[in-house]
Amino acid sequence: MLGQILTVNSDNILTIAIATLSANRSYVIDYAINVCGKIPNSVNFLIISQLEEANEVEKISDSITLIRRSDKGLAKSRNVAIDNCESTWIWFQDDDIKLILDRVASLVGFLETAACEFVLGQVGSLENEDEFFKDYARYNVNAVLLSFRISSIEIIARTDFLKKKHIRFDENLGLGSKLPSCEENLFFYDSVVRNKARYSCYEKSICLHTKVLESRCIDYEGRYRARGYFLGKIRSLTSAIILVWWAIRKTSDGVSRISRLRLMLQGFRGCSRDI
Repeated sequence: MLGQILTVNSDNILTIAIATLSANRSYVIDYAINVCGKIPNSVNFLIISQLEEANEVEKISDSITLIRRSDKGLAKSRNVAIDNCESTWIWFQDDDIKLILDRVASLVGFLETAACEFVLGQVGSLENEDEFFKDYARYNVNAVLLSFRISSIEIIARTDFLKKKHIRFDENLGLGSKLPSCEENLFFYDSVVRNKARYSCYEKSICLHTKVLESRCIDYEGRYRARGYFLGKIRSLTSAIILVWWAIRKTSDGVSRISRLRLMLQGFRGCSRDI
């Protein structure tokens, strides 16, 4: 955590916390500058840029703050954002999303009256705005099952709740670590299941994200270990059933059923020690 904790104007309702890397920093700053005049003044941007030469804070404008970090890891970036956010709400975002600008004002109005600690937004497809990033009909389940499906870019959380309950992203998980996924799943489980956060759904697309995965270099083995680690952290009958289901279901990732089970069991056993 930085030695200096930023104080954001209390009139700010929402901080959009974008995780990025030094190579993409300029693009993210330019994007934030471009949209600031098109969204409510009660919304600000907190950009966490990793793999920088030094840890520094720079005020780009009244609505945009840049934090440079020399470390890496998406979970670490999310935690820096929590530590340095004092808006009422924080929305976790990646650097490859596109806001639906004419819905941000409506979202802010929703947040101002929301009687809950978490709001879950929907994400549209960058390739076709008439489609969703995922099947949101499958979100009509209990909180435990929902924690297996949630994505961090859908999560908007009350900052004071996270700080009061000391809820953090597990830094063993997420891109940039040996277990490159599931950080948002454990974060949501810790918040909603363990700490009884209430949640509500904002049933409109509020940003767009690509559905094209072919261009990504995905560490499938690491992702299965991460799933095992996550399941090991919650240790329940449901997690045991999900582990078996993830092992035997048909997939197109090229990882055999036996390998999936072996990798998840490695992560499951490793959750009680440093990975």
